[in-house]
Amino acid sequence: MDIERKNIQAYEYLCHVEEARDWIERCIGEEIDSKSFEEQLRRGVILAKLAKIIKPEVVKKIFDAEKLQYRHSDNINYLFEAMKKINFPENFIFELTDLYDKKNIPKVIYCLHALSHYLEVTGFLHPAVKNFVGKLEFSEEELNNLQEDFKASGIILPQFRNVEAAVQKEISNSMANLTSDSEKKPLTEEEKRDLYYRENVDKIIKVQSAARGYIARKEYDKEYGNILKNKDKIIKIQATMRCYLQMKKYNERKKYFKEHEASIVKLQSMVRGKKARQKYLDRKNYYERNIDKIIKVQSYVRRFLAMKCLKELKSGKTTSHTVHRYLKLMGDNSLDFDYESEMEFLRELAIRKIRENIELEKEVNALDIKIELLVKNKISIQEVFHASKKKKKNAPENETVESIFTSKTPDKESRRKFKLYQNLFYLVQTNQKYLAKLMIKLNSIGSSQIKTIENTVMSLYGYAQNNREEYLLLNLIKKTIEYEVEDIHDINDFWRVNPIFIKLVLHYCRGAKEQQYLRDLLQPLIKSVITCDGLELESNPVAIYKNIIREAEFNSGQKPDKKYDVDAKEALSDEETKKAYINHLQKLREITNKFLDAIIASLPNMPYSIRCIAMELSTHFMEKWPNNQADVTKILGNLIYYRYINPVICAPEGFDIIESNINQIQRKNLAEIAKLLHNISVNKPFADDNQWLQPLNEYIAIAAKKFAIFFNKVACVESAEVHYQIDEFDDLAKTSNPVIYISPKEIIEVHQCIIEHIEDVETNEKDPLRIILKDLGDPVTTETSEKEIQLTLVNIFADVNDDGNSEMNRLYKKTKNMVLDIILIQNGKSILDALNRPTTEDLEYSFKCLIKQKIIYEKLLKEKIEQERKELENPNIKLSTNTNPDHDSNDNNDKPNTNEANENTNPQDQDESENKKNLTKIRSESITQLKNITFAEYKKMTKENLEKLEGFRDIKKENEYQALLTIITKEIINKNIHRKQRIAEIQKLKQTIGNLKQKEDYLLSQKTQYHQYIDGCMAKLSDNKKPKPTIFSRQYYYLKKLEKEGKVPKFGSYQYTAEQLHKRQILESINGVNQKLYGAIKFTISSDEVGIFNIVAKAKLFDPTEITITLDELLDARYNEIQTLTICDGLAKVNVNLLLHLINKKFYS
Repeated sequence: MDIERKNIQAYEYLCHVEEARDWIERCIGEEIDSKSFEEQLRRGVILAKLAKIIKPEVVKKIFDAEKLQYRHSDNINYLFEAMKKINFPENFIFELTDLYDKKNIPKVIYCLHALSHYLEVTGFLHPAVKNFVGKLEFSEEELNNLQEDFKASGIILPQFRNVEAAVQKEISNSMANLTSDSEKKPLTEEEKRDLYYRENVDKIIKVQSAARGYIARKEYDKEYGNILKNKDKIIKIQATMRCYLQMKKYNERKKYFKEHEASIVKLQSMVRGKKARQKYLDRKNYYERNIDKIIKVQSYVRRFLAMKCLKELKSGKTTSHTVHRYLKLMGDNSLDFDYESEMEFLRELAIRKIRENIELEKEVNALDIKIELLVKNKISIQEVFHASKKKKKNAPENETVESIFTSKTPDKESRRKFKLYQNLFYLVQTNQKYLAKLMIKLNSIGSSQIKTIENTVMSLYGYAQNNREEYLLLNLIKKTIEYEVEDIHDINDFWRVNPIFIKLVLHYCRGAKEQQYLRDLLQPLIKSVITCDGLELESNPVAIYKNIIREAEFNSGQKPDKKYDVDAKEALSDEETKKAYINHLQKLREITNKFLDAIIASLPNMPYSIRCIAMELSTHFMEKWPNNQADVTKILGNLIYYRYINPVICAPEGFDIIESNINQIQRKNLAEIAKLLHNISVNKPFADDNQWLQPLNEYIAIAAKKFAIFFNKVACVESAEVHYQIDEFDDLAKTSNPVIYISPKEIIEVHQCIIEHIEDVETNEKDPLRIILKDLGDPVTTETSEKEIQLTLVNIFADVNDDGNSEMNRLYKKTKNMVLDIILIQNGKSILDALNRPTTEDLEYSFKCLIKQKIIYEKLLKEKIEQERKELENPNIKLSTNTNPDHDSNDNNDKPNTNEANENTNPQDQDESENKKNLTKIRSESITQLKNITFAEYKKMTKENLEKLEGFRDIKKENEYQALLTIITKEIINKNIHRKQRIAEIQKLKQTIGNLKQKEDYLLSQKTQYHQYIDGCMAKLSDNKKPKPTIFSRQYYYLKKLEKEGKVPKFGSYQYTAEQLHKRQILESINGVNQKLYGAIKFTISSDEVGIFNIVAKAKLFDPTEITITLDELLDARYNEIQTLTICDGLAKVNVNLLLHLINKKFYS
């Protein structure tokens, strides 16, 4: 009882405290925190404000420092003065130490209660305190703690209940004291008793209630004792009465039911029927009203069961039974096979078109060389003609040696090396593993060549100015990340290494797209910092202190009475310095928060490239350290903020963010912001080296969570292949080859660097890179020009891989789907077990239903293929809108104009359509055959196919074809992903086929026009007027003879003896004939068709021999540096260059 009484006492005291706080709040019009109410009373600020309300003139200046100081006692004294002014009774007033030193806080609360009642009675303020007793709740811990405090301090609580009466009494006494002592009369006994009762009314009531309670408890105990004494008898009497009443009621009801049994049965049946019908209708209506929700619930249930099966599939312990249950739940979609078949057909079509285009391209390149040789030959003829006309006998000047880095030189060796360099750089550009390994090696050994390679990389990828180059550069960074992450053994080693991919990212981030994003993001923020007058974010107290002194000296012209050289603690003891320090930290946090919010909000505008790099970095680190998400997020923060955004904040003028220079204070402010953002990005609180920024560590912990979420969202993007819509056929489908701009010196340096480190780059001797380097030989050291050239990249290895297993792949896909059909219909422990089990009529029926469903799917596919066939046959329907109009950019003046339309149709289109028809026909026949076979026969066919596939993709009968079941399981798990991938690949293949058709049309047009151009050149050369032979010369008589015989060739005929040709060094030798007999042998050179020459050798020593040779053959022999050519069935050997000179002189001059 004593403990309970004390707890009630503590509870009432806490209620009185809240009453006092509520009264002060209402008086001063401010909200007061209940937890800090006692401390606020000690500081006296709210008491001074209360005094100002009571007597405004007594309050001069309120001291409101946060930390408790002795000056706060002035605030309490203001209240004392106010109470004195209003004649508040002194016996209620507390002492200063009661409050300031917490000697008697209850007395302070009692004083406030008395003051409120006094002010209400006297009319100064009203109303008084409210009564909160019984209306508030406090914890047991609070009550116990308060009671222990009272016990420890020995404080006796005032009687708050009597405070109002006590105030009234004091007021009455005060009023009575004003009356003269002479007018006082002695009180009677009754008046004394009444006065005593009024003064002690609470005590009297309390005594009366205690007495009544005692009497009531005494009577209750007496009655309760009697009940307990006769408890068993009372219970027995109560049970007997209840039993009697229930039995009586039961017998009466039983008698009534017996008399009306038939009616009751009939009534019950009617009621039951009505309830059953009503219940049925209610449930039916309920189902109809909630049909959507019911469907959703059913789908949830099915999903739950399917997910349960899926978890079993993912567990790795795959059985045929699990696959069967999953297929039963999810159903089967044969269109997935149709997607696969369609994709297979389109891929084969694309490969066939690529190969045809490669052959066409080779023909066009050959014609291009032919045109160049003809042009060169024409120039040679003109030079010879002008030289003979002017009769210049001067020796020919030495030809200038041309660089190999030009495609216009007719020199075969130079052209060969030039093409090899074209292919070398195409290979290095598109196969990123070479550059990645090379750069990692150079970076690890600290080679000076790394700078050259870094600069060349940006030229090689055209500074990522188009999608293709950006995609390839991202792949290089991706490959570099992959290799470097493999070399890291501990995730914390990342902070100690200097990875090369970071350098690539820094080079890459200087691009226009990245700078535009950073400009839009940071320019307004940085300008707001540097244009803010008087903004200083210095966090070192000593620097702030010294700066204040310097400012004071500058403004006043006098040296202040402050010590200049101080430590941090002494600086912070200065109030002005402390205030400035706190203000700087608040401003730093406020501005940094603006930067942080802007960076996070800019996610939708962030360039894809940096997000793709972040995704690859996150993927490779998480694959190697899947349980280190926090460390991976810090690495992402280092990349995205510190490497990408931080440099712009620290040096904005270097990134064209601002145009003017910034002063030292502005740069210091930006550096402080960047420092805080960096610590947030890696969730690193400030340590002792930045102890004056440690008050911001709590903010860093909160902001780092927001930044971490942002970094992880940055790393969530689609793959580069999907984003750029680029695949393996992209380069092969374009009409123009990619071009880079690079100097010969850079080409040779890259060549030299790869050769020096070839063992680190590629060890396989049969690799294309090694093959090209072997053909190139050592680099040409004379190529030192730094002038950029246009290098067109060529892929001489352009071919599409074919593993020769296309038939096996078709059989595998077909068998896999047959196994799926069997597992769907019939369950088994394994595939082999399901195949060996006997069939039943129910299974045969299920099989027939499945075949009907497949026929429906087949019809849909047939319609789809027919539509695609029409698109292929109709040239007006384009499969893709992605065209490349740049194929005219490489035309030169010596080549024909390729802008004319080509009306020739592609003969391969008919073959493609036929193949499409054949595919549809084969599939239709296979479905038709399935209609006529039984489920048992279907299983037998599947067994035969599995035997053919024995060993293919680890399919073996000895393990009951578990490998095939594992493959099927993986495909089921990733079914939705594969479906989306197939649809995307089909769309991309259609687009590729459209591009290939355009390229094919372009190449056919080129081929036709090149042929027309060559024929025109030959005809133009042949149409030149020939000079008439000298009268009575041997040629004159020879032509006369031909005219008489009517055998004059269209473009002329010339006859020479072997001796004449030998003297001109055209004829080198005649097989088996002495030089003395050369005069008796005649050679006739004539042309009746453009570019075709007949050479006939006649003599008595042998039968006439004739050979036909074309100008193309002679030019090719000259291009291939063949000096001697055998003619007339091996009879004679001639000098190619001199023979060409003779033909040019006689037929084309």
